Amino acid sequence: MKKYQQKSVIAVIAVLTGVVVFVMGSLILLYFAGHKLAATVNDDAKHIIKHIDAAVEESSRILIPLNTRIFTQCDDANLLEMRRALFDAKYVIDIGFFKNDQLVCTTGAGLLSKVIDDRKPDFIRPDSNVRIRFEPKLRLLLFNGREMPVVIVRKGSYNLIIDTTAFVNGLITAHRWEASYKAGSKLHHLAGHNGLYDEITHQHQLPFETLLKCSDRSAGYCVAVHIPWSQFFANNQLLLVISLILNCLVGVSSAFIIDFQIAARRSIKVRVSKGLKKGSFYWTYQPIICLQTGKVVGCEVLARFEDKYGVLYPGEFISQIRKHHLTWSFTEAMIAKVLEELTPLEALPQGFKVSLNIFPCDLEQGNVSLLTQIPELTHSRFIICLEITEDEYLDTSIAHAHFRTLVESGFHLSLDDFGTGYSNLRNLQNLSFHQLKIDRTFVQDIATEGLKASMIPNIMELVHKFNYTCVAEGIETNEQEAILKTAGVHFGQVWKYGRPMTVAKFKTYLT
Repeated sequence: MKKYQQKSVIAVIAVLTGVVVFVMGSLILLYFAGHKLAATVNDDAKHIIKHIDAAVEESSRILIPLNTRIFTQCDDANLLEMRRALFDAKYVIDIGFFKNDQLVCTTGAGLLSKVIDDRKPDFIRPDSNVRIRFEPKLRLLLFNGREMPVVIVRKGSYNLIIDTTAFVNGLITAHRWEASYKAGSKLHHLAGHNGLYDEITHQHQLPFETLLKCSDRSAGYCVAVHIPWSQFFANNQLLLVISLILNCLVGVSSAFIIDFQIAARRSIKVRVSKGLKKGSFYWTYQPIICLQTGKVVGCEVLARFEDKYGVLYPGEFISQIRKHHLTWSFTEAMIAKVLEELTPLEALPQGFKVSLNIFPCDLEQGNVSLLTQIPELTHSRFIICLEITEDEYLDTSIAHAHFRTLVESGFHLSLDDFGTGYSNLRNLQNLSFHQLKIDRTFVQDIATEGLKASMIPNIMELVHKFNYTCVAEGIETNEQEAILKTAGVHFGQVWKYGRPMTVAKFKTYLT
């Protein structure tokens, strides 16, 4: 259940990481999109202002020379000059001549059969006495069936019809824009979406999507541009979809990477490897009791593991220690800590037996010979008993040689979990064992009178034959204990006599 909860926590962390990365990526994407939108708005505003400046300059270039000719009537010479001026014009589409504030001729229609009274201007530029008026639906005399949004500029005896659609020339992104002239606090509409300038000024707008910009060359002329986010996204659908897909992939990849990294950090292999260096392993002591007297005669050292990620059980970490060749590092750490903890305990009597588990592979590799070079072990006041599980390594000449060296140096040898591993009776005769341990499965089979239980007398015959001592594991009931006593088993080791405990509790237990 705890593992399931840990995996759930890892999954939640990974998902949250993926979500955070996705959100951050979306915010970054939105940030750059905002700057792209702002740049587009700014480009549109600059484009419109550039054309307004050009139209103002063109108006001056046409009106000033015409007024200096001082024509008093619309004759052929006057019309010729007007048409010459219009020929090179980019924004001006028609020129008219006034007499007594009445339009008498235009370049397009020529001399009018009926004069037209001039209308009141929207404003007069004080710097040049130019009269300006906006006409949203003007019908030119030459194209009477066509309505056009124009600006009419008059100075002296001449006026110009300026086509405002030329300001954008189809090259801007914004659908809503407005060109205006500011005279003090008053705003005069010239072209585009009427009222947009005031809307942007007085109403809340989303960031990046609006801009108010005035000309540096033509004083008073300003432009307002609005590109809503919806239009921007609509114009960049493909890019947006690709960006979101990539962002999703980054988020999912981040989740998988975090999940992998956390899982890797919390993998048993990594935890065990780091645990040897960081002291995540600790050792407990399970008492070994003389079945005849009930006295504590020794203890077995059992490894336990706990780090910030939780507890690992021996069945989990022992296999990893074997698989990744950490057996000797583990054994060295165990010996150092056990000597540090047990040596100061005065409650331990002389001849107290301390059983340490040794990996069989360290026999074949010769690591066990290093034990004879540790003075604290060879001169210990304890009897150091090395417990070795049955394994094919025990049946080699190399193992036999190391066993002899260990025995000559004063170590006792115990064959652990007898009958469950690589059983070879020759080892009992050829190797210098002092002790044999009966596996708990034999003891637990006593109550059912199973096959393994029936083998205990045979095992004890071997024990007596080779003059070994015998330890039984897994004694849980008085019945099991009585049967084992009758069979001649010397010692017992199980929770009935004491659970594996830390050195502090073991000290209390002894007293």
